[in-house]
Amino acid sequence: MAEADAIARSDFGSVPRSIRVGDASLATWPDGQPLDVLIERTVVITRFTDVDAYHPALLEAVLAARSDARFVDANATPLPWACGLKVRGIPRWPSAAAALVHARALALAHEVMERGPVYVDDTWASIYRAGDYCMPHSHLRCEVSVVYMLDPGDADPADEAAGKFLILDPRLAWCCSHEAGRATRPLMPLMEPGHMIAFAGECVHSVTPHRGTRPRITMSWNMTRRRLPGEPRPKPRR
Repeated sequence: MAEADAIARSDFGSVPRSIRVGDASLATWPDGQPLDVLIERTVVITRFTDVDAYHPALLEAVLAARSDARFVDANATPLPWACGLKVRGIPRWPSAAAALVHARALALAHEVMERGPVYVDDTWASIYRAGDYCMPHSHLRCEVSVVYMLDPGDADPADEAAGKFLILDPRLAWCCSHEAGRATRPLMPLMEPGHMIAFAGECVHSVTPHRGTRPRITMSWNMTRRRLPGEPRPKPRR
């Protein structure tokens, strides 16, 4: 009973069973939604097949938030390696489509975090323009990170690895196929529209340079098993 109460009090506890987007009532976690374990207890991926019902509205929500001063980092430096333009606060966007994907991210985290309490520490969308990429990094204050692919942007026919999400961490045996502790094999999962991946927050991951003229757009969440005090992002060092 105590565990059930803890789950109910967490952010996952307020997730509805379905959300109406336009004329469609869409299940937060569809019956039989498959989970593909890529690395045991570390990386799990799923794909939602009803994207046509909400992706147009979701893209509209991202673009609207990008133009709203409440959600865009005013002091963000537009550097090509800085993981694209960040649009913050997904749960606060006035969009049913965004609420649906937010609920699905919580539901996926609940599945991979032993079906316990789930709290959201930080949320954002990333808009990658041509030449943007993301340096290798881990996520602070985070047990599970979730990334959702809204639009992979244009592919580069000359470079099939362009604009791809990858994990390359020497702590993961899968990445060290030749010698323990020596990461030589990157995990580069297929990420098409509707794919949602969950991975341990400490995993070193990155995004290769995006080459397309159409932006590459993803949405991200950092999740924890308990509510953390303080701000989710550290203040810049001076």
